[in-house]
Amino acid sequence: MSIAHNPVQHDRTKHIEIDRHFIKDNLDRGFVITTHVPTELQIADIFTKGLPPGRFQDLVGKLGMIDIHLPT
Repeated sequence: MSIAHNPVQHDRTKHIEIDRHFIKDNLDRGFVITTHVPTELQIADIFTKGLPPGRFQDLVGKLGMIDIHLPT
């Protein structure tokens, strides 16, 4: 969110320059609205960080994933 709203282009974000301009343009036009998503609702956490077993299982359920290696 901060990169999209920041008019200054930083060296570390050059690889997303085109994407940032696309998002910034759509933010300015009002086509896209960024909002804060609390950590409890961040389903992508399952793909980006190590989680405690309970949280991992909760997200697996939300994604509808199944363990194909479990005996049936």
